[in-house]
Amino acid sequence: MRRVEIHAVIPSTSANHVFDTLSDFRHYAALVDTVVSVEMHRETGKEAESSWVVKFRNGLLKWTERDWFKREELKLEFEQIDGDFEEFTGAWHIEQQDSDVKVALIVDFDFGVPSLESIVNPVAARVLTDVTQQILIGLFSKDVQFNEAPLGAEVELSA
Repeated sequence: MRRVEIHAVIPSTSANHVFDTLSDFRHYAALVDTVVSVEMHRETGKEAESSWVVKFRNGLLKWTERDWFKREELKLEFEQIDGDFEEFTGAWHIEQQDSDVKVALIVDFDFGVPSLESIVNPVAARVLTDVTQQILIGLFSKDVQFNEAPLGAEVELSA
């Protein structure tokens, strides 16, 4: 299993605004060429299913995930229920810090092909990082600051 963490600070905004903006995945395809499409199905206020098509290497990755919108925790969680990954789970963690907002996307994935892990996993990690950074810039402006520092003990992944 490979873990990828993308950490950023979005200046001069509110955590609720960031939560609401990140929750509407349908806009992601318009922001990044790598994301071909995102369709949301069966939406409720706290849960949805979304289907994704993303360019990867010389082909397309496709999956459907279950999404949980946990406003009171400022967390968006997801888990693949069908698709090209063996496993794909993660969460957006959002935290107000004075007038800025810290966000972290933490994703665990496995393609289920051990013989190709050393080749495919680093490429997938780079694509995920690049796409996430492009989406955050597209949604919130070029003033988004990216860093390697985790949110620390404040980030807890649910089991």
